[in-house]
Amino acid sequence: MQDALVPIFVVGILFLGLPWLIFHYVTQWKKNGGLTAEDEKLLDDMHVLARRLDERIATLERILDNQEPGWRPRQAAERSTEEDWRREN
Repeated sequence: MQDALVPIFVVGILFLGLPWLIFHYVTQWKKNGGLTAEDEKLLDDMHVLARRLDERIATLERILDNQEPGWRPRQAAERSTEEDWRREN
């Protein structure tokens, strides 16, 4: 009797239990997959802040380039090499 119940139980789990569990979580992921309005607003605010910070950094770099041209040694060396190449050609 017990030998017959184990295969029935295993088959029931494999063909009923696991598909139900998988479909249950798939529907949950689909239902909760999108962004909420609050998340979208927060994302937009962060995007605006990132653009403002990028503009500030660009402004500071322009100011430093005008006041102290050698503050970026690697880029200054690249510029001088490029200027030398232009003079030769």
